[in-house]
Amino acid sequence: MNQPPPFKNTPLNQTLAMLHAIYAGIKGLSGALFVYLEYQNTTTPREILWGVLLMLGFLIFLNLWASTQVKRGQDQGRTLSRVMSVLMLLSFPLGTLLGLIALWKSTEKQWQR
Repeated sequence: MNQPPPFKNTPLNQTLAMLHAIYAGIKGLSGALFVYLEYQNTTTPREILWGVLLMLGFLIFLNLWASTQVKRGQDQGRTLSRVMSVLMLLSFPLGTLLGLIALWKSTEKQWQR
Protein backbone atom coordinates (compact mmCIF):
# COMPACT_ATOMS: atom_id res chain seq x y z
CA MET A 1 0.00 0.00 0.00
CA ASN A 2 1.33 3.41 -0.94
CA GLN A 3 1.98 5.95 1.78
CA PRO A 4 0.67 9.48 1.34
CA PRO A 5 3.29 12.15 0.67
CA PRO A 6 4.39 14.17 3.71
CA PHE A 7 2.81 17.55 4.28
CA LYS A 8 4.82 20.44 2.89
CA ASN A 9 3.76 22.99 5.51
CA THR A 10 4.48 20.99 8.64
CA PRO A 11 6.22 23.02 11.33
CA LEU A 12 9.90 22.32 11.86
CA ASN A 13 11.79 21.84 15.12
CA GLN A 14 8.67 20.88 17.08
CA THR A 15 10.51 19.92 20.28
CA LEU A 16 12.52 23.12 20.44
CA ALA A 17 9.49 25.29 19.74
CA MET A 18 7.53 23.47 22.47
CA LEU A 19 10.37 23.97 24.97
CA HIS A 20 10.27 27.73 24.44
CA ALA A 21 6.48 27.80 24.76
CA ILE A 22 6.62 25.75 27.98
CA TYR A 23 9.27 28.03 29.45
CA ALA A 24 7.21 31.10 28.55
CA GLY A 25 4.25 29.52 30.36
CA ILE A 26 6.39 28.82 33.42
CA LYS A 27 7.58 32.43 33.44
CA GLY A 28 3.97 33.62 33.13
CA LEU A 29 2.88 31.49 36.08
CA SER A 30 5.80 32.65 38.19
CA GLY A 31 4.91 36.26 37.39
CA ALA A 32 1.30 35.69 38.38
CA LEU A 33 2.40 34.04 41.62
CA PHE A 34 4.76 36.94 42.32
CA VAL A 35 1.97 39.47 41.82
CA TYR A 36 -0.42 37.48 44.02
CA LEU A 37 2.09 37.18 46.86
CA GLU A 38 2.99 40.85 46.60
CA TYR A 39 -0.69 41.76 46.72
CA GLN A 40 -0.97 39.82 49.98
CA ASN A 41 2.07 41.36 51.69
CA THR A 42 2.94 44.56 49.77
CA THR A 43 6.62 44.53 50.81
CA THR A 44 8.18 45.50 47.48
CA PRO A 45 8.07 49.11 46.23
CA ARG A 46 5.89 49.60 43.16
CA GLU A 47 8.83 50.65 40.96
CA ILE A 48 10.64 47.38 41.60
CA LEU A 49 7.42 45.41 41.12
CA TRP A 50 6.80 47.02 37.73
CA GLY A 51 10.44 46.53 36.75
CA VAL A 52 10.28 42.80 37.55
CA LEU A 53 6.98 42.43 35.68
CA LEU A 54 8.35 44.24 32.61
CA MET A 55 11.43 42.04 32.61
CA LEU A 56 9.32 38.88 32.93
CA GLY A 57 7.02 40.09 30.16
CA PHE A 58 10.00 40.74 27.90
CA LEU A 59 11.39 37.24 28.56
CA ILE A 60 7.98 35.71 27.83
CA PHE A 61 7.74 37.67 24.58
CA LEU A 62 11.23 36.62 23.48
CA ASN A 63 10.53 32.95 24.22
CA LEU A 64 7.27 33.00 22.30
CA TRP A 65 8.96 34.78 19.40
CA ALA A 66 11.77 32.22 19.44
CA SER A 67 9.15 29.48 19.39
CA THR A 68 7.47 30.83 16.26
CA GLN A 69 10.76 31.52 14.47
CA VAL A 70 12.09 28.06 15.29
CA LYS A 71 8.96 26.44 13.86
CA ARG A 72 9.70 28.17 10.56
CA GLY A 73 13.29 26.90 10.57
CA GLN A 74 14.78 30.39 10.32
CA ASP A 75 18.39 31.04 11.31
CA GLN A 76 17.47 34.11 13.38
CA GLY A 77 15.14 31.89 15.38
CA ARG A 78 17.99 29.48 15.98
CA THR A 79 20.22 32.30 17.21
CA LEU A 80 17.49 33.69 19.47
CA SER A 81 16.79 30.17 20.71
CA ARG A 82 20.41 29.72 21.71
CA VAL A 83 20.49 33.05 23.55
CA MET A 84 17.27 32.25 25.40
CA SER A 85 18.54 28.74 26.16
CA VAL A 86 21.63 30.17 27.86
CA LEU A 87 19.36 32.40 29.96
CA MET A 88 17.22 29.36 30.80
CA LEU A 89 20.27 27.66 32.29
CA LEU A 90 20.17 30.15 35.17
CA SER A 91 16.69 28.99 36.26
CA PHE A 92 17.70 25.96 38.29
CA PRO A 93 16.49 23.14 38.24
CA LEU A 94 13.72 23.05 35.60
CA GLY A 95 15.05 25.89 33.46
CA THR A 96 18.49 24.28 33.48
CA LEU A 97 17.07 21.03 32.14
CA LEU A 98 14.98 22.81 29.49
CA GLY A 99 17.95 25.01 28.54
CA LEU A 100 20.25 22.02 28.06
CA ILE A 101 17.70 20.25 25.87
CA ALA A 102 17.10 23.45 23.88
CA LEU A 103 20.83 23.93 23.32
CA TRP A 104 21.11 20.34 22.14
CA LYS A 105 18.11 20.66 19.79
CA SER A 106 19.59 23.83 18.24
CA THR A 107 22.84 22.13 17.21
CA GLU A 108 23.62 21.76 13.51
CA LYS A 109 22.89 18.04 13.56
CA GLN A 110 19.44 18.43 15.19
CA TRP A 111 18.30 21.60 13.38
CA GLN A 112 15.64 21.23 10.68
CA ARG A 113 15.56 23.74 7.83
